Amino acid sequence: MKTILISITGAAALVLAGVAMADPQNGQHMAHEEKAADGPTLVLQAYAKAIADEDVAAMGKAVASEGNAFTVFEGSGANVGWADYRDHHLAPEFANTDLKFHTYQYQDITTQSEGDLAFSTFSIKMEYTYKGEDKSRTGRGTAILKRQDGIWKIIHLHTS
Repeated sequence: MKTILISITGAAALVLAGVAMADPQNGQHMAHEEKAADGPTLVLQAYAKAIADEDVAAMGKAVASEGNAFTVFEGSGANVGWADYRDHHLAPEFANTDLKFHTYQYQDITTQSEGDLAFSTFSIKMEYTYKGEDKSRTGRGTAILKRQDGIWKIIHLHTS
């Protein structure tokens, strides 16, 4: 029992020492901020481009498309699973002849990662025509990505 207590105390001391030595002012923190060109950011940029291009196949490559592994909360709506989002949100939206996107970009992407998980926040620049009227809008988003077999995939999006 004494050996177990010493082992647990030693492990806790090592973990706490690592936390105590983290120095955010010098960029040495546990979850590091990704550079703009890193994997999760590139996936999000490609996903936004696929939306602008109305390329559902490319969008599907950027997300965890199996079963319910992907979720989207958009405004007051929620979709669980890529098939649900693709078939019940994207297909009707892209089929709407009254709506045409000219610009759809994720900007100001900030990504942090720890191991195989990453989260990003971003702004969304939209320029589009709806029922003959040109419009522009800035939205906000949060994404959670997971590295699966070495490839970053979006597992959750929340946009507004």
